[in-house]
Amino acid sequence: MIRISETCKGSARPLLVEGTLAGDWVEVLEKIWLEAQASRNGEPMHVDLSGVTWIDDKGRELLKRMLQDGAELRATGIMTRAVIEEVIEEISAGDATRPSPKATRSPR
Repeated sequence: MIRISETCKGSARPLLVEGTLAGDWVEVLEKIWLEAQASRNGEPMHVDLSGVTWIDDKGRELLKRMLQDGAELRATGIMTRAVIEEVIEEISAGDATRPSPKATRSPR
């Protein structure tokens, strides 16, 4: 199960993702992300993954595409942070000329 909401934090409107980023739920997030991204006028998309409890391979691939498109991912859980860091390393290894995607962590 997944729950996705767009929150208001000042002028930013990050997507808050909670639950499992796996299977068919990946497609749900991708659809919502693409719709939200289209209305950003070039501003970076902020995605809060602090409530994510599991990420499968499809989810990892979506996160990779999001990072490559300039999304800023936020995560607090150990597993989610580790997945984001691995995806960033994959991107960096695949294209050393491109700047590293931004990922942020919340303080513990």
